[in-house]
Amino acid sequence: MLRKSTVLALLVAISLLTPWRGVAQDAIPASRAADVQPSADYAGDLTEILSRIVDADGLVRYDAIASNPTPFLRVLKAIEEYDAPLVTDEQKLAFWINAYNVQMIKNVLDHPDVANVVAGDMAPVFFNRPLRTAGHSLSLDEIEHVILRRDRPDHRLAHLAVKARDPRIHVGLNCAAVSCPALQASAFVAPTVDDQLDRAMRAFANGARHFRVEDSDVVVSSLLDWFSSDWDLYAPAGDYLVQFMAPSRPDYDALLAFLSGKDADAIRRDPRTRYEYDWTVNRAR
Repeated sequence: MLRKSTVLALLVAISLLTPWRGVAQDAIPASRAADVQPSADYAGDLTEILSRIVDADGLVRYDAIASNPTPFLRVLKAIEEYDAPLVTDEQKLAFWINAYNVQMIKNVLDHPDVANVVAGDMAPVFFNRPLRTAGHSLSLDEIEHVILRRDRPDHRLAHLAVKARDPRIHVGLNCAAVSCPALQASAFVAPTVDDQLDRAMRAFANGARHFRVEDSDVVVSSLLDWFSSDWDLYAPAGDYLVQFMAPSRPDYDALLAFLSGKDADAIRRDPRTRYEYDWTVNRAR
């Protein structure tokens, strides 16, 4: 497992900030969905696909899509050509999280032999390459950081961005890595996106892969380090996370004592904190 380290953090940061040079930034990339007809109900069809390919551990059966790609390609085509109005933050959250996840699945399908999302030269390919999405040229990095996190001003995309940043996007987006919060087994939809993100937060906060007590250390997802300002938006990060943790988990009392009252910086400074992130592709075996 790759653990959070200064070297890894630097490599990831460089790769995520490096623009892809394969396509002019103002060009609309070609479709990756071939000549299929777009799904008439992309969210419903995506839910049907996700319910079949996401296993109980949150790992993904990419082979199940590869063996019968047409239904998925129809969803991808609908994402690429989507032109319905996105007015409310609920509509924007649901669509852009789905769009990110569908495009990421396609990235893995296009690179079936890749074992690690950021090893070698893969990070720019996975995160920085412009893709056709809703009739725009957008990288996954732009969907995350410009549209959903509002962290990088870009007048070209201002009309697409949410009005308010929501830390829960980090558990909705799936970066195809083992340590990423699990890909949800259903598409996000505007009427229930708030409840869906809360459920995803509970799964993330209660997952031993993301938070656990191990000897004298407390293992913490590196997402708290990389996006510290997001987790502190509405409460200190530790308090925000604890509200999603189940008192029935075996290490709840220890995590409660460790996290309570701490913002992200205090968690970072605590000598017991051990950040971890495994970039291995979340492929079901």
